[in-house]
Amino acid sequence: MLKSAALVLQWSQDRGRQRAAAVTRARWQEQRRLQIQRGQLETSLLMGGVAFSFPAPRREVIRAEGGWRGSTLHGYLDYGDEIQYKKKFRVTRKTLEYITEKLCSTGYVKDSLCRDPAKRVTARYKVACCMYYMAHGCGDYGMMADVASIGDSTLEAYVAEFTEGVIQVLCPIFMAQKPPSPAVLACVRAEFKKRRGFGHIAMAVDGTHVPFRGGPDYKNYKGWTSIMALAWVNSFYLFVDADVGAAGRAGDNGVLKASHVLEQIIKNPEAWLGKHGMVAADGGASDGGDFLLNPIPDAREPEECWYNFCHSSTRFFVEETFGRWKNRFRFLLRENHMSHKNATRLIYVSMILHNLCTIRKDDAVDFKDGADAEWLEFFETYASMSCPSCTRKGALHCPHVQKWKDSGDSIPLSNNAAARRDAIKDHMWEELCNDDTMHEERANMERRAVLGHGTRWAA
Repeated sequence: MLKSAALVLQWSQDRGRQRAAAVTRARWQEQRRLQIQRGQLETSLLMGGVAFSFPAPRREVIRAEGGWRGSTLHGYLDYGDEIQYKKKFRVTRKTLEYITEKLCSTGYVKDSLCRDPAKRVTARYKVACCMYYMAHGCGDYGMMADVASIGDSTLEAYVAEFTEGVIQVLCPIFMAQKPPSPAVLACVRAEFKKRRGFGHIAMAVDGTHVPFRGGPDYKNYKGWTSIMALAWVNSFYLFVDADVGAAGRAGDNGVLKASHVLEQIIKNPEAWLGKHGMVAADGGASDGGDFLLNPIPDAREPEECWYNFCHSSTRFFVEETFGRWKNRFRFLLRENHMSHKNATRLIYVSMILHNLCTIRKDDAVDFKDGADAEWLEFFETYASMSCPSCTRKGALHCPHVQKWKDSGDSIPLSNNAAARRDAIKDHMWEELCNDDTMHEERANMERRAVLGHGTRWAA
């Protein structure tokens, strides 16, 4: 009996507290309603001697009629033709659908499940928002979100989902972060060699700056703030991998010291570069004389000028890759106001997508999960059949590409890069002097040596 009475008393007390809380909430809501009507909502109320804080009411933003379905971006996505897709998203319709299918099928980008059917955004639209932002970019998310008729924070959330999906799903396919197969590596080295006769080059490396709003540490030698990306590329304008995220003030050598890519190459050089393989680098990069092949500083002799000219022409693959990459994804050309982490991830994601878009160029190659057959088909399709000199002259036939490809290599088995460089220099000058079709180039090198312009070469 006593136990039942205690339970009743407890129930009565609980009900009393619930009624008191309901009365208090009703009083708060009424007070807030009255203040909103007067347009004088205060940040806090004093009730019974206790301060209660209320969040500001959510501000309604007038957007396109019909929400995201009535946005300009949705019009491009649903009704744009192939020209419109390439202009607005910088990819073909088929490539955009491929990216969407890959990210949706793995669950990284999903249709939203909002209670209001009118506000349920499709995964395809989310991917389009992210691709549009990368194609044009404009500092923060504001202007891009307006085109999509969504909020800034909403677009930021879409980009976060998108970048995670690309890194987890597409990176293993298009930028695998592991050594290439021997067949692929042979194609890459052959293409490097066909440019100017440089044997044993398996990669080219260089740094580039992406505008970023940061503090003094991000100010680069050019005078503006940036994030640095050290990229390793092959001879088909594809990123092998990259070290992204260093502050702009860091130079190539500063990033190389902590490069995870160089660390992997040092651990297993033959797998990454092939037998006696090397990496073409500019004069500001050094790995202590192991694998990086640099130009000769302050060249004065004709053979040194010719070596530097050919080295620059061979290494120019990395500059051409940067040009194609930044031309496709224009956000890389404009100051970024994201956090450092988000900006770094998006830059890296754009490299992965550059590889995807390059391999699927105009859908000429149906690239299926990185299989060697597709790689080799791609390399064969886009292999160069004319050297830069013959291309500039407009020659109908180039006798040099096949000759350089089939020529032997005069590289000592030394692990010292300087010794290899000297051997390459002597070998290439001897080949130039024995080539009757290269009189003009030889005379040009001799003229440069006399004038002291050995370091001013062009690809």
